[in-house]
Amino acid sequence: MTVRTSYFGGLSSYDPADEDAVFGVVRYPQDFVERLTDRNIPAVAPPEELLNAYKAVETAAEEDGEANPAAIAWNSVEYERRYLEYLERVGPQTVLDELTDRARERDIWLVCWEKDARWCHRRLLANAIAADLEDVEIVHHPDPSTIAVDSGRDETDEPDATLADFAGAGGA
Repeated sequence: MTVRTSYFGGLSSYDPADEDAVFGVVRYPQDFVERLTDRNIPAVAPPEELLNAYKAVETAAEEDGEANPAAIAWNSVEYERRYLEYLERVGPQTVLDELTDRARERDIWLVCWEKDARWCHRRLLANAIAADLEDVEIVHHPDPSTIAVDSGRDETDEPDATLADFAGAGGA
């Protein structure tokens, strides 16, 4: 079985199979989310206070011209720790168990707003689902190793590196 992740804007590019279960995992869905997914599950979306903290720091980092506002926000608000603690609560844990059971039956997709899985809760959610499964693969669309890491250089410099470049050099 495979647990796949993607963002709404790219979902059509990756074309889930008809037998796959596609779940939105966002707190505040737009109307089109119902058309793109089998259902939205806000219980495993980040809690409102975490989303608000993340967005506030990300916006400030953007306004300051930082190269990677998402990474700054992720680290500043301790996103990973806080989201994983949230998943341990009774309500989210019940839903997580149901998603894990579903992933035993067929491939599932977890879809939200963020393009880059490195700075997105769906990566953590996919890992939590896969932790209780055997012979499961996690695939992120797009593959984070292919997304350019903005170094803050201007356009006259060499092209930005990808995560794969850092991994090959032992940096990631």
